[in-house]
Amino acid sequence: PLFEHADVEALTVRSYDGLGLDTRPVLVRSDLYAREGKSQHAFCIHVDREGDVRVLCNIEPNERWTETMLHEFGHAVYDRELDDSLPWLLREPAHALTTEGVAMLFGRLARNPRWLTTVAGIGAADVEALTARLGEARRAALLVFARWVLVMTNFERGLYADPDADHDTRWWDLVEQFQRVRRPDGRHAPDWAAKIHLTVAPVYYQNYLYGELVASQLQATLDSRVGGVVDEPAAGRLLVDEVFRTGASLRWDR
Repeated sequence: PLFEHADVEALTVRSYDGLGLDTRPVLVRSDLYAREGKSQHAFCIHVDREGDVRVLCNIEPNERWTETMLHEFGHAVYDRELDDSLPWLLREPAHALTTEGVAMLFGRLARNPRWLTTVAGIGAADVEALTARLGEARRAALLVFARWVLVMTNFERGLYADPDADHDTRWWDLVEQFQRVRRPDGRHAPDWAAKIHLTVAPVYYQNYLYGELVASQLQATLDSRVGGVVDEPAAGRLLVDEVFRTGASLRWDR
């Protein structure tokens, strides 16, 4: 209900403006609203590694799409701030887990009490009443997500180890093992093939879980060094100088 009348695009711009990061050049090249025949996925793409960064979304006024927009524009600001003097091969994030960590850091803002009051303009009393539940929801989401990543990574490991196996059955075996979700009675179909990452972003999914760890480390660093990530221009400068600009010229763990 807090987002049912939200201008999600405006909230995204406002969030990054508060860090001194301009998202407008990406917005004008992006495709953000649903239409017939359009991909239902959401992603950010750096077309040429020369600054042509675009986002595809299917925005609706709700929490999910607010989080998704904040997430995808985290990728976008990372790509936009890569040092353009780097060689082409190094002009990309240090690792998938670093760009996912940045994206998840920003996606989490949708459940951040300070962001909800300062950026989204929701009444302080309403947010205060929700604060404990927001924390519980964040923890629950991470636990649920960890189990899902275990399904994906174990499925892909088996897919490549034994391409001719019965993957339809193996998928549901993993879903039951890790997610505790029972397969439908009599079900035998390639349900695994509905997951878009298996074809367009193979052997990537574990980076989302690593990214959550990186997001937590970044949050702790920003909290201790500059006071957080909401309306803190120093946070934007820290991320640009110490994470974004160096691209792949340093290993991710450097």
